[in-house]
Amino acid sequence: MRENTKWILSDREIPDAWLNLAALVRNEYPLPVEGEAMRPLTVQGLSSRYSEECARIELLDGSYGTDLDISIPGEVMDQYRKYRTTPLFRARGLEKHLGYEGRIFYKREDFNPTGSHKPNTAIPQALYAKEQGLRGLVTDTGAGQWGAAMAWACRNYGLECTVFMTRNSFIAKPYRRYLMELAGALVHSSPSEMTAQGRTLLAENPDHQGSLGIGMGEALETVLHGDGFRLALGCMSYYAALHQTIVGLELVKQLAQAGVEPDVLVACVGGGTNLFGFMSAYLLRKLRGDPGPEMIAAESANVPSLTKGEYRYDYADAFKLTPKVKMYTLGHQFLPPKIHSGGLRYHGKSPILSLMVKKGLVRAIAIEQERAFEVGGLFYECEGVLPAPESAHAIAATIDAAKLAKAEGRKKDIVFCLSGTGYLDLRGYADMFGLKP
Repeated sequence: MRENTKWILSDREIPDAWLNLAALVRNEYPLPVEGEAMRPLTVQGLSSRYSEECARIELLDGSYGTDLDISIPGEVMDQYRKYRTTPLFRARGLEKHLGYEGRIFYKREDFNPTGSHKPNTAIPQALYAKEQGLRGLVTDTGAGQWGAAMAWACRNYGLECTVFMTRNSFIAKPYRRYLMELAGALVHSSPSEMTAQGRTLLAENPDHQGSLGIGMGEALETVLHGDGFRLALGCMSYYAALHQTIVGLELVKQLAQAGVEPDVLVACVGGGTNLFGFMSAYLLRKLRGDPGPEMIAAESANVPSLTKGEYRYDYADAFKLTPKVKMYTLGHQFLPPKIHSGGLRYHGKSPILSLMVKKGLVRAIAIEQERAFEVGGLFYECEGVLPAPESAHAIAATIDAAKLAKAEGRKKDIVFCLSGTGYLDLRGYADMFGLKP
């Protein structure tokens, strides 16, 4: 009898705790610091930028510095039950196309509300803000996946939401902007006329394309000059990475159902929380001495932070308003080319992922944009699923891993994360494939 093609856990099997790996590497994990003087931060000081609970997580305060398991609040679990668990699929069509005799699996985070993995952290961040009595949250977004998730989560909790969307994506990806606005968010093209820093950049270059670092800086300037608002981050924070571990905890259970011990795990990487969450349970094994699967981070060749960046302290935003964090970085002033994979345009990688790469637990490779779109189209042909351009980088790395295994005469089990849908990126696919308007 032919084995299953899809594995879905029951509601009772949804993990009820996040995996707090920073506590396990507390002595190695570099905490954020303040300014050029590199002063230690306090929860009270950081709470002027983030919600109080996010500040506690970021500084590993209290149980966040000691406990491996962090219980998921009941209200967050109620929201998670709307869409979790997400299914694990066998990519039989892709295997057939490649003539690959091993197995390829993919975890479908594109099934989430707003079409990506981002609600996994947007929901708890909105809850923290509500419980603190804040008016709303302000954030930046590149491709719009994070902005859409944050807008939806804020709407659910009666919060205001302001989003600074990188200008290149604001113009090229209007549909995700529409999703944000449908949820009541106020969306600005970044750099914008809404902040002093934005006005300065536009005065220098009215056609400035923007960057995630600029959008984050504008968001934080807005927070610091407002009342009752805090910054929400979808990629560079440890709190976002912590929340995403629910993906990896589900993955372990689903692969056990399938009778699979993975040989290779693959995910795309922009800021890094998608990959960290997806691989978290297996990173735990590696940190405890188990050799575990090979772990591959597929980044954009146009923004090669892990493959060509430096591991050092740097600002998370372009204007030096955020704390400095230790990460692989191309420099906070880095401006990427105008690429379609807006979610992979960030100049650095999250500190927790950067540490995993520095320790040799995760290997990074760079994928060219044209190739990512090519394999995204191929995956649509083979599986009937159109991936986000960001996720297509992971598919390209998966294909490379399968071809290498085939050349070595091995039948490896390869698993990748399909982090977002590509149906709101059809304009990018049309441009890359030369489709007529």
